[in-house]
Amino acid sequence: MSESTVDILVVDSSVAVKWFLSDREDHVDSALRLLRAHLDERVRLAAPAHLRLEVLNALLHRGLDAKALERASAALEGFRLDWHGVDGAMAVSAARIAAAHGLTLYDGAFAALALDLDAELVTDDRRLAASGACRTRLLGA
Repeated sequence: MSESTVDILVVDSSVAVKWFLSDREDHVDSALRLLRAHLDERVRLAAPAHLRLEVLNALLHRGLDAKALERASAALEGFRLDWHGVDGAMAVSAARIAAAHGLTLYDGAFAALALDLDAELVTDDRRLAASGACRTRLLGA
């Protein structure tokens, strides 16, 4: 399938963490279906690079040890997401979005990337979804 016919979706950490904590999260089936669609090249998942740190931090706080975090990091890389760095322009956009919608800068960066890519943001964060900062799809809805 050519890239031009594949929808690009931005995913945030609330979705990606479900790929690793399936026994402790809601909407895991939806998150795994989305990942499978990406791996099958039916959609293309994109994320700002800080998703890596947010996911690993969530896993660390759920009790995973250093070795498990290494495996999770390797798995994230193996998923072949389209990673986007947060440059100065995106940081400013994220800050504007965060200030306007009462979000964290990290969440603002997910919305900024979605706007930049003209893509929908998939999240399980109801507050982010309700913010109106960008086109959003609530996981499991």
